[in-house]
Amino acid sequence: MAPLDVILTEQAPVPTSGYSQALRHGNLLVTSGYLGTAPDGSGLVGGGFGAEARQALDNIRAVLEAAGCAMTDVIRVNVSLTDINRFAEMDAIYCEYFSEPYPTRNTIGVRELWGGAQVGFDVWAVVAANRN
Repeated sequence: MAPLDVILTEQAPVPTSGYSQALRHGNLLVTSGYLGTAPDGSGLVGGGFGAEARQALDNIRAVLEAAGCAMTDVIRVNVSLTDINRFAEMDAIYCEYFSEPYPTRNTIGVRELWGGAQVGFDVWAVVAANRN
């Protein structure tokens, strides 16, 4: 197996337990799950669902950029919602960050997320060969 490249940036929440922000294997990049937590470790951002969703996606974008990727390189998004009835609200925010052709996506309703978060995202991306 080819070695894994560990991606780490202070522009997104830095791991404080047993996980990596993202791992790269060849041209495949897989992120951890991101919530609407501030990069400085101060916890969830204020402002409700929309602010949390945008911060989570900003965290994802920061990790992608640290790996030499962009949101347009994302091929898969997994979304966790504590209230599945907020799907349309999440989708509208999601469309601020992604455009056609949209990545594949799986959205699930979950009982709870860490710290009382309402929404979480993780992504898979393909690093373009000219960005290595």
